[in-house]
Amino acid sequence: MAKPLLLPVGVLMSAVITVWGASEQAALNWRYDTYEPETPMFANPLKDAKLSVSGQWGDRGPGFVTDGKIEAGNHWACEQLPAVLTVEMREKQTLAAGRIWFYFGEPRVYKFFIETSADGQAWARAADWTKNEKPATAEGFVVPFEKPVEARFLRVTVTDSSVRGAGAHIVEFQVSSSVVVPGLRGRAVPTDRVTAENALGDEALKTWRATAWRNERVHGQFVVWASEAVPQLRLACTALRSAKGAEIPAAAVSPRFVRYVLADKKMAGDILDTAERVDLPPNGFRPVWLTVTVPAKAKTGVYRGTLTVTGTGGRAAEFPLELEVLGAKLPDPDQWPFFLDLWQHPWAVARYHGVKPFSPEHYRLLEPIYRELANAGQKVLTTTITDLPWNHQNFDAYHTMIRHVKNADGTWSFDYALFDEYVAFGRACGIGPQIHCYTMATWGNRVFYTDAKTGDTIALTAQPGKPEHEAFWGPFLKDFQKHLAKKGWADDTYIAMDERGREETQATADCVKMYAPRLKISMPGNHPPSHFKGIELANYCQFIAHIDEPFLSEVPARRERAMVTTYYVCCGPRRPNTFAFSPTSEQVWLGYYAAAKGLDGFLRWAFVNWPRDPLFDSSFGPWPAGDTFLLYPGPRSSVRWEMLRDGIEEAEKIRVLRERKAVGQTLPGVLAEFDFKLAEKSDTAALDALVGRARSAVETAARTLP
Repeated sequence: MAKPLLLPVGVLMSAVITVWGASEQAALNWRYDTYEPETPMFANPLKDAKLSVSGQWGDRGPGFVTDGKIEAGNHWACEQLPAVLTVEMREKQTLAAGRIWFYFGEPRVYKFFIETSADGQAWARAADWTKNEKPATAEGFVVPFEKPVEARFLRVTVTDSSVRGAGAHIVEFQVSSSVVVPGLRGRAVPTDRVTAENALGDEALKTWRATAWRNERVHGQFVVWASEAVPQLRLACTALRSAKGAEIPAAAVSPRFVRYVLADKKMAGDILDTAERVDLPPNGFRPVWLTVTVPAKAKTGVYRGTLTVTGTGGRAAEFPLELEVLGAKLPDPDQWPFFLDLWQHPWAVARYHGVKPFSPEHYRLLEPIYRELANAGQKVLTTTITDLPWNHQNFDAYHTMIRHVKNADGTWSFDYALFDEYVAFGRACGIGPQIHCYTMATWGNRVFYTDAKTGDTIALTAQPGKPEHEAFWGPFLKDFQKHLAKKGWADDTYIAMDERGREETQATADCVKMYAPRLKISMPGNHPPSHFKGIELANYCQFIAHIDEPFLSEVPARRERAMVTTYYVCCGPRRPNTFAFSPTSEQVWLGYYAAAKGLDGFLRWAFVNWPRDPLFDSSFGPWPAGDTFLLYPGPRSSVRWEMLRDGIEEAEKIRVLRERKAVGQTLPGVLAEFDFKLAEKSDTAALDALVGRARSAVETAARTLP
């Protein structure tokens, strides 16, 4: 094979940079360019409002005043004064201020007043600017109301203009439930989902403060907003420096824009984008995600720096950063015992990017994805030994990596070239050591082979336990084990199944034991391992809803026999999970849960099993949005991926504390609260609080380490 380009580990999440806000832009290519179904904006009280005016000049009608465009030539004009604009909103709302832009192409002064009404009959003056002497500008005027009012109707009356005979010219009109200060505003916020309902808040809270172990990846979040358009937002971070001169370099301090994607027909901020520039529309907001990768050799202490968000015209918002680095240290991810198994889907990546599967270009695209996965401690490379192992439950089909050929004399030949190439590539990216081969127990019991004489692909029904199943798989297993032994992979290779019953599992395991006894069996399932008594399941993963004390009681004995026992979530449960809309505390909860229950790790069925256009819509089929993937094309990280990885780091911290006998008095009691049945019935606030208590307990315990 052509040797794939192996990028440095640090070159991960910035392979594709999309420039936004430039004066000239090329047409978007859905395969490569991030775009959003809707730009995140605050609720607009004037959306779909009915507008009427006392008169208009030519085609300068009232529609201009609510179109979101702050352009001097884009205005309603009326020559006859007083000129009256009347607005009827869809429903009654509480209003505290308005913002109005008059024509600003040349110095002009307009005098006006604003009235409100609940029914369109009785009017009250909310703001009186009839003595205004300030000329109109591109910044417009913020007009606080005398007091908050409940209103459905608004009326703006322009009484005078400094240019005699010119009349009235309103470029844009907005109203809001609070007084919005002009310019680029912002604040530090928790690492939660940011919506129009929670984006605004106390601007005094600008400083991000966090505590981290050495060799940890730690996160923060900010949100900026403006009532006017601010094109070309850019992000920049300084290095973080301590009072003693120690430094975390700027390259380790990574800000990214949070982009929005459809999630079950609603917008969710989930994509973490390294775009160079993003435009902020009028009345819009934009979250900014911060990730600091603390060097393994960082000195303890408090480090400070600055995140700056800049837009055109010099508008900027600065956010102080303060990170305390503790003496405790996490091992490198490849040394984490936490057993992570997120299934890969190389065909989805090839289809999305329009490249030939397993071509040099395909491997170049896969590499940063697989390296990011390895950088979370991934222990398994997902491979296939037949077409359609899960039938066809994905947007893209899984195909086989090993070609089965039936010769004219009835013997079999097997082509391992692709399998060997792919395994070598995965291991070079740091994934492993286990190789899971799907599957001898296919969903639908169909297998495929090539007829050497005709070249046709033949489908065969091969149900585990039936003669045709052994006839098909027996020769393969015998040959496969020999091949794996030559490659030095036999002891790392598992015949993998997915949610099979006892009879199918027993029959498959018996076949493997007969023809390839060095290979092991792995399976995520719906029963405790004791349900499969007599079957050697070297790697077993339990669905979270079926975890109980009898299951957990088997884990220590399995661990003593070097068997792996993990758990999984998939299209269920609804909570806790890793869907595109899931609250972020749920992903962290998953890591704590593994540590609390003494499980070896976590499995999920899809890492990059992309739907047609995941940057636009994260939904696929009947499953909740985001169920089929965690990383976006680019590759672009996601809020939920970073939080899941954060939960794994927390589990690793707990392991270190236990090994050092330093868990303290609080942590065991908090971990005892991690119970699935309670979490499933819980609400977001309760899960947030539990995760917060766990973080605090871990931090308190870590401070006791030398």
